[in-house]
Amino acid sequence: MKVVPRSHTQKPKFNWRSQSFTLSKAKSYLGRLTEKAMKGEPVYIIRGQHRFILQHVPEIEPIPMRPPGYFASCYTKEDIEFDNRLSKASVIRAPKDLE
Repeated sequence: MKVVPRSHTQKPKFNWRSQSFTLSKAKSYLGRLTEKAMKGEPVYIIRGQHRFILQHVPEIEPIPMRPPGYFASCYTKEDIEFDNRLSKASVIRAPKDLE
């Protein structure tokens, strides 16, 4: 009996030039796909009929602290008194028999 060697069928190579990847492939190559997204290339992940995009989000700069008195010139004394009266009237107080 003669043994004939099988020709190994190789899996098709992963196409890195593609913009869309199935969810199972994206899980396997997530590190490489994130690097691709960091370069600004669009990366779409497909799951069934849904498409998701993987993209790099730049770091948000923190909001600077404002010095005391920054808003002092924004409101007049009458505006402040009016707002204080409205806020005092909007508080629901407990009935006196519960206090």
